[in-house]
Amino acid sequence: MSTAVVSRLRGGAGIVGRGVSLATSHVVRSLAVIVALQLVLALWLISSVAHNGWLTYQGGDQMWLVTSGWLLAHGTLATPVVSQGWPVVVAPLTWITGSTTTDLLPYTTVLQVAILGPLGTLAVYDIGARIAGRAAGLWCALVLVLAPYLATPLFVDRYRERWTDQFLVQATGFTQLADYPSTIVVLICTALVLRSLAAGATREAVLAGTLAGFAVGLKPSNALFLAGPLLAYALARRWRVAVWFGLAMVPALVTLTLWKYRGLGTLPFIAPDSTRHALGVGKPDLPLGSYWLDAPFKVSEWKRNMGNLREFFFSARLAQWAPFAGALAVWQRSRPAAVLILGSTLAYLLTKGSTFVAGIENGSFWRLVMPALPLYMLLVAAIPLLVPTLPRRLGPWLQPAPIGWRPSRNLIVVVAVVLAVVPFAFVVAGSPSKGTGKSMVVNEILIPVDRSEVSVVATRGTGGVRLAWTDNTRNAATFYHVYRTGGPGPDSECSTAPAQRCELRMDEIAVTRARTWLDPSPVAGATYRVGVAANWVNDTTQGDVFVLSPPVGTPAG
Repeated sequence: MSTAVVSRLRGGAGIVGRGVSLATSHVVRSLAVIVALQLVLALWLISSVAHNGWLTYQGGDQMWLVTSGWLLAHGTLATPVVSQGWPVVVAPLTWITGSTTTDLLPYTTVLQVAILGPLGTLAVYDIGARIAGRAAGLWCALVLVLAPYLATPLFVDRYRERWTDQFLVQATGFTQLADYPSTIVVLICTALVLRSLAAGATREAVLAGTLAGFAVGLKPSNALFLAGPLLAYALARRWRVAVWFGLAMVPALVTLTLWKYRGLGTLPFIAPDSTRHALGVGKPDLPLGSYWLDAPFKVSEWKRNMGNLREFFFSARLAQWAPFAGALAVWQRSRPAAVLILGSTLAYLLTKGSTFVAGIENGSFWRLVMPALPLYMLLVAAIPLLVPTLPRRLGPWLQPAPIGWRPSRNLIVVVAVVLAVVPFAFVVAGSPSKGTGKSMVVNEILIPVDRSEVSVVATRGTGGVRLAWTDNTRNAATFYHVYRTGGPGPDSECSTAPAQRCELRMDEIAVTRARTWLDPSPVAGATYRVGVAANWVNDTTQGDVFVLSPPVGTPAG
């Protein structure tokens, strides 16, 4: 190598060194820059993907969550197909916005993108700093922010739209699903577990356990995260803090059990068959929302997904082995930290990633394993520590940061009240018997029946029955589905569970963007309803109804 090249490399290294020194000496400012970059990239993403007002690609499950929250805000327990965590969060917001997902979107978007997102970045910094110093923490935070966007060109052209329009909007917080809040809570919990491994860190363990319990309340599958803390506490022999961690989870688990029991009249893991019948009006194959984990590692499904990864990603082998290389790098710095991060990551990837509903080809794989992806990125960010002589050269920059801030007892009490007491109070105060007529299941999705959002008037004229309706929903362009019964009689079929689940039993007779419809061949004694629908591409052939009108009968004539 020529002298000139060596000189340039040394000069470049000197510039990098001065930059790192500057960044680590002003950590708060450096983190502010990273968070600002995170928000700018989020704004760029939403401006570049298909969206309809505030509405991006969602998938449909968000309607069940939001409707459950709206019902909970009005003292009603919905059929507990989903868990109580996210409905409890959105319930107070629905007092402001009303019942629909589109009305709620600005509030949940700001909450997730502008508040939860930066909190996740700070948690990643804290994890990196605890392991290998402030420079490593800043590096990990930067990797977390940039990695989703840098990964886009690594997919084949035909897959990139699915990655950006369907996954990145979820991974950035632009949807109302519980996956993104789960991801952030798991990240913060990981940082607190790592802190609790220090001697005498009982308060950190209690706070971590409270958050872990809330994560399970958001999605029961987040119990997979516990593999990491269990391995870390066992390896570090921190039995006392492990007990405090477990005890702090108990209130959330009690609330989840009560939520299921009060809504179903039984518990799914005790009487799953009878529960399915009660929930699904005789449909024994209805999913129950993963109250228990019935998805051990399935080799055939995992091979299918890895085959699809090879088809769409530039190097499946690199993606598969990178976290193990990163775990080896972390292991050299902190063995409990290595098993904490790798244990939780593999628990999600191997369990959720090998279920029959997880598919890389349709993008569902990424959403199902989303809480593991920031942990995966942490391991990838650690790989440079394996470069020979690099740790020695970086020496002073790789010293683990001091514990510094510690949670106060007052903070622990406030968090326990917000994340444990408030959800319990909502569930106890709610009544499963008050929900009759307030919601309806349409195409396997629970939606509100709300006169204040859509109200129908039917009049009879010479040409038939004319329907006219209002639409007070906001934040997205909408269209309408018109339903009619085949004659006199009920327009729905309801279950026998305490939280009654009623499914729409009407024929769809029209899809229109107009707010009127003429039925030229009315049926005597028929009942009409109108559903408001929207989707991220504003296409009348796609999307789901998200709010339904009360029924209106055929006028006499």
